[in-house]
Amino acid sequence: MTQIKYTGDGKKVAVIGKLNAEQAIVQEIFVSAGQEIPSGENFVVKSLHDAPAISWKENDLKKQEERYERETKRLKDDLESQSRRLGIAKEKAKSHADALMAFANKAEAPQLDILKKFLSGEITHLYKAGYSPEIFEWADDLKSFDTDNDSWNRRVKVDGMKLVSLFGYSDGNLAYRLHTYRDGSGGSAEILPATSYEQALGWAQADFNKQCAEYLAGTNRGLSLETWKKIEGIVTPPEVVEKYEAEKTKSKRERIEKLRVELEKLESELPAPPTE
Repeated sequence: MTQIKYTGDGKKVAVIGKLNAEQAIVQEIFVSAGQEIPSGENFVVKSLHDAPAISWKENDLKKQEERYERETKRLKDDLESQSRRLGIAKEKAKSHADALMAFANKAEAPQLDILKKFLSGEITHLYKAGYSPEIFEWADDLKSFDTDNDSWNRRVKVDGMKLVSLFGYSDGNLAYRLHTYRDGSGGSAEILPATSYEQALGWAQADFNKQCAEYLAGTNRGLSLETWKKIEGIVTPPEVVEKYEAEKTKSKRERIEKLRVELEKLESELPAPPTE
């Protein structure tokens, strides 16, 4: 079987035989029609290798090419990543700019005036709307502060003022929310900043009047009259009081009747007293 070796310059050769202890006679192998065929004149070589030999220069060049390809791929990937980030940043910036422009074009003077007064310290009271409406002082009332009740030492620790978030909408409106805690955690409630108690009371009265109208119309059966009455200065329409008291009386009578029926049932189930 023909022995196949490789010369120092990378030629694939078939070993014909030994010329002496140091040299061998070989014939180069060429490829013809997909077949490897020994061809050409025999020649003598001193050193042969079992695999193609690569010079240090060629090997170093190959390593440099591999490093170049890896670095090129890394830089290309980084460029694509940065390009995507830039595209997202541009879209975000455009959205922010569009929203600000829309707000600037539609914002009314009273909205901006409230913001200005809030920042300048002119706000004195907050009207908290929602299920538990109330009015309290912004700077002095403990409801504006994040507190920790120490029942053991019977004292209240003030950790700081509660966080107030400002939401701006593209329709030109501004909305304020008061959070449960100063770091923004917990729940939040919509508030209206006022420069006086009277101004806050006016907003509360307007909301209350709307709920009263819905209550009288039968579209709002959950009017919390007792909660509204806690707001000093709130005025309740007489017809609302009349309907509210009538419903309370009716509810009490229905409960009394229900209890009477239950009592009669329990009495009927008692065993008869023993006869003497």
